[in-house]
Amino acid sequence: MNVHDIHAKKDAAIVAGLRAAGATIEPPQSLDATAMAVRAVRNVRRRRVVVAATTALAGLVLAGAGIGAAGAIYADQQVPLPGADKSSEEPSPTSELPAPAPSEALEDAPTEYLETGGGTLPVLPGVERGVVESGEQSPYILGGLWYEVPPGGWSAVGDVNAGGVAGWLDPERPDALSLGADRTIDDMDATIELRNVFDVAGWTAPARDSGATTLDIEGADLVVIEQHEDEGKIRPVTITLRSGDEGWIIETRFTADAAGDTMLRNFVGNLWLRDAGEPDWYQPAFSYPTLAAIEQGVPAGWVRTEHNGLKFAVPPGWTAEETEGEFSPGVEWTGPTITHADPGVDPEWSERVYIQGGLPGNNWWSQNMVAPQSQLIDVPGADYAEVLPTVYNADGEADYYWVDIYLHQEDQGENLFLVVEFDGTEQGLQDLHTFLGTLDFRR
Repeated sequence: MNVHDIHAKKDAAIVAGLRAAGATIEPPQSLDATAMAVRAVRNVRRRRVVVAATTALAGLVLAGAGIGAAGAIYADQQVPLPGADKSSEEPSPTSELPAPAPSEALEDAPTEYLETGGGTLPVLPGVERGVVESGEQSPYILGGLWYEVPPGGWSAVGDVNAGGVAGWLDPERPDALSLGADRTIDDMDATIELRNVFDVAGWTAPARDSGATTLDIEGADLVVIEQHEDEGKIRPVTITLRSGDEGWIIETRFTADAAGDTMLRNFVGNLWLRDAGEPDWYQPAFSYPTLAAIEQGVPAGWVRTEHNGLKFAVPPGWTAEETEGEFSPGVEWTGPTITHADPGVDPEWSERVYIQGGLPGNNWWSQNMVAPQSQLIDVPGADYAEVLPTVYNADGEADYYWVDIYLHQEDQGENLFLVVEFDGTEQGLQDLHTFLGTLDFRR
């Protein structure tokens, strides 16, 4: 099973957020919001290994103070869709891929027909909805189309979040890991290429007996799946999809065998349109909790501490370690080891609080109006305090809470950025609320 780089989503979220913040305010000229975010991400990166789908969300991850990625929020909301190159990741064993559906069973399946694009086509047999590696979706989005990248460590070609074209390479193919940064999708055999187009009014379905098939995708008025003749070990397929004035042309080149056929069916079985809303089968890896009322104060037993003028407290037994900072040293507080027995997840990890120091002066931050989880909270001594909470779900249960916090001390005070992680249990959520209640920026 592929170990998906969840951090790429969070990295993208934080980097995009801080870059957005730097673009809307006037911080010191020496401020490099992107560098600050990257440094913060590097210092706070999780030690535990989280198994997830090979895509990120658009992932559906959170946007920082500013995607998209990521696991899900909308691409036009600058969500952290992880377009990071995964070429350094080790591909997953093919033995852990979903078991291929027998070709004979598909050929013997009864034919079902569906009207699409002004014509009628047989429905592609053997498609199951929402089949992903970890059981939860972490898709990318191109325009209004959500899609999943197959398991196995597929890597992005270019910026898949830029819109227009998205390209992906299968690391199992020859030279996949040695092509370098200048590689293109033309360098590989097994690929996925998606193009978002808008000159779609003249699109029509081919003839019923053309060999093309279709699939029912809510919100789409045209879906055509054309499987072409094999090219050696590769079977090219063209998927044409239209919803109103927006269209997509998807070229897949999976292996010409049962595993490739299954990969195709799982790929098209995960396509859905934003405007039609989340399908019933969609199980996002990320969701966005609404925090309850925060009571200020420090409970008995919690350890009081301070950094760059911010007073706060952490649960008993936590330890502190200084880290690098863009403008001043940061600090990371780490809790005792927590043991999990979840399959595919490192059973030992720690809750943590990371603080990245800034510089005093004007407020660097502005509220992220496109991140649905953005909330302003009251922090004594702060004239700006924003939190963006996200929960990562595993097997339908909250696994851990991840919260970005942006603070500015009143009267030209400090600008601080915090990353906080607490366990996904009720106690973890309670401790998160308690931690937020300990924040005090008064001089």
